[in-house]
Amino acid sequence: MSNLKWLLVGIAVLLGLYALLQVRESGYTTPTGQVFPENTDDVYRVEMVAQGDSLTLQKKDIEWTIVGHDTLKVRDHRITALFEQVLKVSRETAMTDKADNWSKYAVDDETGTHVKIYNAKDELLAHAVFGRSSTDWARNYVRIGDGPEVYLTDRSIVYQVSTDATFWGEKPPEPAPAVVDSSAIAPAPAAVDSAKAGNDG
Repeated sequence: MSNLKWLLVGIAVLLGLYALLQVRESGYTTPTGQVFPENTDDVYRVEMVAQGDSLTLQKKDIEWTIVGHDTLKVRDHRITALFEQVLKVSRETAMTDKADNWSKYAVDDETGTHVKIYNAKDELLAHAVFGRSSTDWARNYVRIGDGPEVYLTDRSIVYQVSTDATFWGEKPPEPAPAVVDSSAIAPAPAAVDSAKAGNDG
């Protein structure tokens, strides 16, 4: 009986060591969590910065506009994708917790794609930096706020975060020329043949 007891203790110790090694080896596996706040109703401004270029979307009343591009009308499906895809992205496995590795995952300040969201009071709600994966095109890397950790995302959203104004907006169509109803125009009086009029006299 005592042998069985020690055997069970030994198995428990081995399992504990195995679990510890797995955690240390996998490094930084973390629970899934959203990158941005779950409630996006308060989002009134979105700033995007990539490769030195920037673009800002601003909500005015219920309409979204592109700051500095008043002649463009925002494409509704782009805003829908922003809120349903980009702002719903989740983080999964953590890849590193060292800032020295940011460039490896393309999430440093220079090469990363920055997304900042603000509320109506112009208070920063969230700031995330995304990087493309060279091996997994279906997902990206992300670091959140001031934290050093870099995570793998559950989807790729970088292609939906463009700093090109024409990606987000388009020129509204030219107004169609007014159509004149010819039936509403009174006919012009008939011209009088002066020669005929003289003969009749």
